[in-house]
Amino acid sequence: MTQRLFHVGSSPAIRAAITKAFGKEPSAGLAVGLGQGDVVVVEAFADLSTREDITGGNAFSACRAWKQTRGVAVYIVVRAEDPTGVLMARFVLADGVVRLDQKGAVEGLEHLGPRDRSKTHKNIDTLLERYGQALANADQSELAGRVREWEGSDSFLHRLQDPETGLFDGPYTALKLDEEWKRAQRFHLPLSIVLLDIGPAAAAMKQGPDRAVLLAEVASVFLNECRDIDVLGRFTTTTFLFLLPGTPPLGAQALARRLIQSLSDRSFAVPVRPACGVVSVPMAGISDRRQFLVVAEECLRRAVDEPATGGVAVAWE
Repeated sequence: MTQRLFHVGSSPAIRAAITKAFGKEPSAGLAVGLGQGDVVVVEAFADLSTREDITGGNAFSACRAWKQTRGVAVYIVVRAEDPTGVLMARFVLADGVVRLDQKGAVEGLEHLGPRDRSKTHKNIDTLLERYGQALANADQSELAGRVREWEGSDSFLHRLQDPETGLFDGPYTALKLDEEWKRAQRFHLPLSIVLLDIGPAAAAMKQGPDRAVLLAEVASVFLNECRDIDVLGRFTTTTFLFLLPGTPPLGAQALARRLIQSLSDRSFAVPVRPACGVVSVPMAGISDRRQFLVVAEECLRRAVDEPATGGVAVAWE
């Protein structure tokens, strides 16, 4: 349940809508020291430049900062005639968008209001208990029988893995890129690519046990640093693609630097010289997944060619 409720802005209509949705007056004080269950409703069109609690002096940067704390909910209010504001709110991972039209009408109130998570957990527990019983007795459940059949057969995903690294192969990674691109476009979510190459010495190795050991060790670093939802694929002999759903630019850049540091901290059979190209959408000029990948390749080329990048390039020029 909600612990604290903040209204960051000056619109009387928004304040009234918040009060109605939550059944209590929101605080107009500084939204600092936020924790689990706190809710902030911030107006993107308000003058926030002098507030100490607003990172970057704007609602979108502030939202991203607040969302660093687990369990904090942030709703951004935009003008009804401002579709770009909606996209930006989704990009910074706002929990919802509220629209205010020129007549003072508020849209999107269904996204507000406290949620009884204990009730949700109870319903989910009941569902899981039902299916848990079914899985325990496959003879009485067609569903459980199929699950056991699939578990006992050769995994379909195993057939899509690169044999030297255990990561996904290039064709499947390209398929996932298409899938995640469409998802990001449909739901206005950020999507990032990290394209990483481990250097010419590794590329010069002939196929065989030595190269397989090297690539397996490199892949273990990747798997240790990435999330389960990330898609890790091998595109060429020494070039790997990391597809990061829901990840904005700063998160992708942080991962790229961790990968380079982790690889640099280890000793391999040949010198490993990692370099990364990092690209995130939405980005001006990128309108399809092919352009997305081309820009990532150019960023990687720059990271390899220009030492000043420190091994991580986020711009192609």
